[in-house]
Amino acid sequence: MISLFPKDGVFYQLFEKQAEKIGEAARLLSVAVKDPQKIKEVAAKLKALEQSADEIGHELIENLRRNFITPLDGEDIDLLRQNLDDIIDFVERAVNRISIYHIASPLPGEMENYVRIIIAAAREIRDGVREIKNVKKFRESLHHRCRRLNDLENQGDEINRRALGGLMAVKDVSCGKLIEIIKLKEIYETLENAIDCCENVGNMFESILIKNQ
Repeated sequence: MISLFPKDGVFYQLFEKQAEKIGEAARLLSVAVKDPQKIKEVAAKLKALEQSADEIGHELIENLRRNFITPLDGEDIDLLRQNLDDIIDFVERAVNRISIYHIASPLPGEMENYVRIIIAAAREIRDGVREIKNVKKFRESLHHRCRRLNDLENQGDEINRRALGGLMAVKDVSCGKLIEIIKLKEIYETLENAIDCCENVGNMFESILIKNQ
């Protein structure tokens, strides 16, 4: 049944739940990178977390379908949902690849740099989704989070350039080393995709700000 008015705050509550899942995914990623001995355990937890986050996304879609009037533009709600979901998907995929590719321990130090960016972005997203339900009150704070997420994405780009540059600088590559480079390149780019999605969330905050002046 289509409802003219949504339940109070249901969309915001679901966004906050998604953001909490992102924070947990970032924490698990950090555990995997710092303690590769736990990689299989972490990969299993992240898979379950990703599936739980998908359920929240489905609930958001169902509420969007059933409610005629929504607190934010319907397209913005769906795009924000997608970008929040994509962050978890990419983090889960990165840890999954570390596990199934049997990346040797200790993991390359570059991965800790990606983790640092993702954890920082997850905090900004967590606070941002709490603030979008009162845009007028938190306008300046949200603007700051948009800039911060953009800055973090720029830092992520630089980390990615250095990480890939290091891989490509290896000379006299053996067959085994080439396979290792290919594996690491995919993992680095997957983590970079997660960071890009964090910036996309910042762009959605900006869009919400503009539409709710």
